Amino acid sequence: MTAFELSRERLDANEARNSLPRFDPRIDKDLDPHPLYDQYRDNDPINWGLPNDPRFGGMWYLFRHSDCHQLFRMGLDEDSPIGGMPSKLGWDFGAGAPDATKDYFEMRKRFLTAQDPPDHTRVRATVSKWFSAKRVEECRPRIEEVVNEMIDEIEAEGAAGFDFVEKIAAPLPLILISELMGVPVADRDHVHDLSAGLGAGFDIDGTWDKVLIAAGAARDFRTYLGPVFAEHRSAHQDDIIGGMIEAADADGALSELDLYATVSILIQGGQSTMQSLLANGLHGLLSQPDQWNLLASNPDGLVFTATEELLRFTSPAQRPPARWVYEDVEIGGQEMRRGEVIQPMLGAADRDPEVFPDPHRIDITRSPNAHLAFGGGVHRCVGSTLARLEGRVLFAALARRMPQLRLDPSAELRYVDRLAVRALATLPVLLE
Repeated sequence: MTAFELSRERLDANEARNSLPRFDPRIDKDLDPHPLYDQYRDNDPINWGLPNDPRFGGMWYLFRHSDCHQLFRMGLDEDSPIGGMPSKLGWDFGAGAPDATKDYFEMRKRFLTAQDPPDHTRVRATVSKWFSAKRVEECRPRIEEVVNEMIDEIEAEGAAGFDFVEKIAAPLPLILISELMGVPVADRDHVHDLSAGLGAGFDIDGTWDKVLIAAGAARDFRTYLGPVFAEHRSAHQDDIIGGMIEAADADGALSELDLYATVSILIQGGQSTMQSLLANGLHGLLSQPDQWNLLASNPDGLVFTATEELLRFTSPAQRPPARWVYEDVEIGGQEMRRGEVIQPMLGAADRDPEVFPDPHRIDITRSPNAHLAFGGGVHRCVGSTLARLEGRVLFAALARRMPQLRLDPSAELRYVDRLAVRALATLPVLLE
């Protein structure tokens, strides 16, 4: 078997069991994907769909909550039959890809999302202490300060409305993750551009176009981070980059490529998914005014369950990185064989009516709320505690200080050109 190849007989057999046409991951960014998700979840919840990577013959797409949950539970064991490393199948991330994509795949194989224990455990251990509940709670005053400063500035301008993405949803997570990581203030816009470019690698659409963009960003990230690492080494700083460098230099826990890959992916993930939660979440609330008014009536008492519900409703990571099958497994009654690839569809799973009654409606009192917005297993989002706190602080502050917010009915919404993350690029709102 050559890299990433499955036999024609196997591909035909997988497709023959479909009830619906092969799912196409290339969804128009401005179209609501949920009617399509509903169709597959109801009629063909495990579909042998079209590949996102031109080297694959196809992928299994999981649309039900139960199947995605089962997949994540499999990943808890160190000898899991599924994972993120094609090397365990004798393949390489970059095998068969154009030479110009090499820099991306070299970095990609060191991403936390692409590693299994014990490598994943080793790298994550150096990062997770910065995202512990205690450490994140210590960030609350700073998050509250930044949020209130942003609202103060909007109120001082005295305009009848503003673009919520431009003023809050895009800059807030960038400021916070940059401060935690140790990115200089003057570099934030540049880092944001690099982050967006690197994220394109997760939006692979059956061509190499997105990966070529990500490869350029990977090269530029290394060029940018080199001097940043040098500065941290010359004068230790109490931030994530400083802590990771200290671990790398003290006992070799991290290689230099680990440093580049982990720092870059943390910056990328900390910005794009939060923009999705904040902007899409507010849009959802304002689209259902009864829920917005309910939150405004008791921001502190309802913001906890409201944020969990908005995580479910928005599913910022619509489709997390796919998993490779190391040994034959069965999910939802479907056999999946060694060498195949599984794509959990969290945007569909988190609107599964078997788990969430009236799933397309926001209910900020919904409890329990078994959403999968942060994935699961060993690859559960390392920044989930920070994401929750950012959401709670912002939504409570908006409901408290701007209860009159409403959508601008004349505005045309636009979405960021992403597949893995669905985030509004604009959200015009009115204050009166």
